[in-house]
Amino acid sequence: MAFVRLHSDMQHNRLERCHDGNGYLDCFSVLTGRDSEHGITFMHDDILDPGATIGEHPHTDCEEICFVVDGHGSLLLDGRAHPVGPGDVSLVSSGHCHGIVNSIDGPMRLIVIGVKHQERERCGGETSVKDQPARDTVDRR
Repeated sequence: MAFVRLHSDMQHNRLERCHDGNGYLDCFSVLTGRDSEHGITFMHDDILDPGATIGEHPHTDCEEICFVVDGHGSLLLDGRAHPVGPGDVSLVSSGHCHGIVNSIDGPMRLIVIGVKHQERERCGGETSVKDQPARDTVDRR
């Protein structure tokens, strides 16, 4: 499967109190589970209003990657707040909780990707990213 989806063709929802958070966010559905053959369940382009939050919530059967494109705030990981800004990324595995608190200074834009658990093979004999140790300062256990 191969395609191009224009931003103007993406489904847009203005959500209030996402995961029991506060305020509003604009969610553009970039990809859905029907678009992927390899476990991607969704990809969103989210824009949180100033001061908006995504409530802390658990993940039980998927991983979620959150990449900060623009703005500043705090990422909550298992109850601990971590300051984040443009270029920062988080990975939340099954069994962990996360949420986001945007600053009041301006909107925060995030690319969020959900991936369903499945067996992985190595591509072309290369070591997969999963096999390489993470280089971060956040204890992910």
